Amino acid sequence: MHEDELLSSTPRKSTSIEGLTSRTGEPERRKELRYGSVRRDAEPTSAPLPLSSLVDVLDMLEQGVFLMRSDLHPCYHNSAASELLDADSQRDLLTQEVRAVSRVALGKLHATAEREVGTVGGFYRLRAKLLKQKLIDISSRTILVTLERAAPRLPSREFLMRRFTMTEREAAVAMLLARGASNATIASELRISPHTARHHTENVLAKLNVHTRAEAARAVVAGLPAG
Repeated sequence: MHEDELLSSTPRKSTSIEGLTSRTGEPERRKELRYGSVRRDAEPTSAPLPLSSLVDVLDMLEQGVFLMRSDLHPCYHNSAASELLDADSQRDLLTQEVRAVSRVALGKLHATAEREVGTVGGFYRLRAKLLKQKLIDISSRTILVTLERAAPRLPSREFLMRRFTMTEREAAVAMLLARGASNATIASELRISPHTARHHTENVLAKLNVHTRAEAARAVVAGLPAG
């Protein structure tokens, strides 16, 4: 069934998915998606659910939601996910991260896989979980992935100084780069000249082994040099 056919299908009774909240906060019909017990081989034991019965509910969520097959092929994403992807110039990176966190979730079975990623457009938190209940329209097990904007969890200046042999000033610049600051903003925040801000930025990029400010932001959040 094509996605446009799913979106235009006749609305059915609302369904709730564990871990997600609708924009209206409506708790009705939670029992309609009650998950059955899972055997050691991770095969679903409860009756399969039509994907079309979920579409209306998923489109009410503020979180971006993706449904992925076990071969990591995307089957569906809701309106919030479309908005997040369309607003970011690095949407390809985001879709890669959706696949990556889905791959981790496949090996966790009962646990939720989580990761954070930074792009030019901002920082995001992804969570993925293997659904216990099979969907009729999807031939394999299904991974549900949520995508939402998040504030970056930055390391301390002291950590950056030790990890990347930065000076105190360079560490301060790295923290500002991780928040998306321009050279002008860095100069204003640190009360230095734009020329000095640019010089420190170049040093930070070199020590992080990156070429762009977006790559620098990701490296600072991860606490690891690129490459």
